[in-house]
Amino acid sequence: MYPAGRWFGAFAFACVVSTVTPDARAFCRTTTEKSPPDYDAVGAGCWERGVPLFWRNACLGYSMQRGASRKISYEDAANALSTAFTRWTGATCPTDGSGRSRTSIDVRDLGPAECGNVEYKSGVANQNVIVFRDETWKYGKTVLGLTTVVYNPTTGEIYGADMEINTLDMEPLAVRDPVAPDAYDFLSVVTHEAGHFLGIAHSDVPGATMYARYDQGQTSMRNLSPDDISAICTVYRPDGDRAVLNGKITQAPQCDPTPRGGYNPECQEKQTGCMAQASPAKPVSGVAWALAIGGALLVRRGMRRR
Repeated sequence: MYPAGRWFGAFAFACVVSTVTPDARAFCRTTTEKSPPDYDAVGAGCWERGVPLFWRNACLGYSMQRGASRKISYEDAANALSTAFTRWTGATCPTDGSGRSRTSIDVRDLGPAECGNVEYKSGVANQNVIVFRDETWKYGKTVLGLTTVVYNPTTGEIYGADMEINTLDMEPLAVRDPVAPDAYDFLSVVTHEAGHFLGIAHSDVPGATMYARYDQGQTSMRNLSPDDISAICTVYRPDGDRAVLNGKITQAPQCDPTPRGGYNPECQEKQTGCMAQASPAKPVSGVAWALAIGGALLVRRGMRRR
């Protein structure tokens, strides 16, 4: 999303290097290869190296940490998040000849989670958790939110995602209309982050939900632009196929929102293996794992995104 002349930045960390042939579009997809620290989609265009990310299943589930935030109740946050994800999953796409026009991805709220850890562990139950950080925020005051995605770096298939929202520094935070000129619109923030959750990176199209700038008081990012709709319809085609590197991968036929490995609202004990961290994790059971971070990095006008 994008407050007053400020920027959002997306970052990706991975363990493979490959090249995607650019195509004629404005929206961008998160890929398995890290872009340079100073890379800026606005002006430079999409980062095209690596394999684009996608969820293979027809649906996925998320859980919001119980208690939400001092600035927003659980009920209000749950309603906003449901609306944000529905903006993406309910998009109407050009018909594909089958008469279907809705995206082939669904997102479901699995209820509150006790665990607020941003992590992924192989072979055990997990949560795709959404957490509000009221007390501490380690990414810097200019960052509004950060979405962490764990994926297979060979195929780009997403295995898990967690979303963190900086409720410590978003002041004032607007939960309901009208949104004051100096306020951060909560629905706009989470709609942008929901795009990252689904594997979409920043767009270079002004006015798009995934554009890298946000102006406080604006609410336009609540609603998808044609560029955003093109993105979600390209990744999650109405016919169920996933657009990937050089062809397509057909989604798993079932709609099971259970996180990979099962669902557990409680935190798992520490273990060795694959966890979400800002560096490539070691291979587990012959599968290489990696971490991608697509987040919102806010910088004052005239400063470059770091």
